[in-house]
Amino acid sequence: MHSKHIYLIKHGETEENLRGIHQGQAVGGVLSQRGGDDIRMVGDSLSAAEITVDQMLVSPMSRCRESAALLTAALEPADVRVDDRLAAKNSGHLGGRRRDLAVTEAARKRVPVHQLRTPGGESSEDVQARYVRLWDEVCAGPHRTTVLIGHGGGIACLLLRLTRNGFDRYLEHVPGSAGVTWVEVDEEAPRIRLMNVSAADLAGHLTARTAR
Repeated sequence: MHSKHIYLIKHGETEENLRGIHQGQAVGGVLSQRGGDDIRMVGDSLSAAEITVDQMLVSPMSRCRESAALLTAALEPADVRVDDRLAAKNSGHLGGRRRDLAVTEAARKRVPVHQLRTPGGESSEDVQARYVRLWDEVCAGPHRTTVLIGHGGGIACLLLRLTRNGFDRYLEHVPGSAGVTWVEVDEEAPRIRLMNVSAADLAGHLTARTAR
C-alpha cells in the first residue's frame, strides 16, 4: 500500500482577523495583504517540492475559497471541490462579533468553552466530529495526495484527535495564517510529519524527496 499524504492548510489571515472579529460562518472574510502573501508562499513551497495534488477540498467560506484559488494557480490540483464539512464553526449570534464574547458566554452558562453551543449553532466538539468524519473518508479514499483548506478552529479540533489530546490543549494546536500540517497515512497510525508550520518556514522543511 502506498502512503497517503494529507496537507491541512489554514486560510490566510483576513482583514477581519486583524480587527479581532470571530468570523465563524457569519462572515466570509477577505484575505489581508499578509494573508494573500502567506498563501502564495505556501503554494510556491509545495510546488517547489514537486508535490502532485490529486484532490483539494475547500471550506465554503470565501476566505478559504480565495486561498484555494491562489493555491490552485501554483499547484494545479487534479480535482478541486467545496466540502461543507470543512466550514467554519457556526457560532450563532456570536458570529461576526468580538472573539472574547464566547468566553464570557461560556462562563455565564457555566460550561467549558468547547462545549458552548449557541441557539442554532455548534460547539467545538460538533466541529471536531465533522472534521474527523471527513478525515476518515479521505484516509479511506483512493487519492494519494489531498489538500484540505479549512479554518484554524476546525484544524485544531482535528489535530487534537490525531494527537490524542483534550480540549485543554486546544490553543496549542491552532495554526496561524496559512499554517501547514502534513500527515502521512499508511496501514499504521497517521504520522504527523509537520504541524502548523508557518508559510515563511515551510520551504526549509520540504524537499522533493521528503514531501511525497
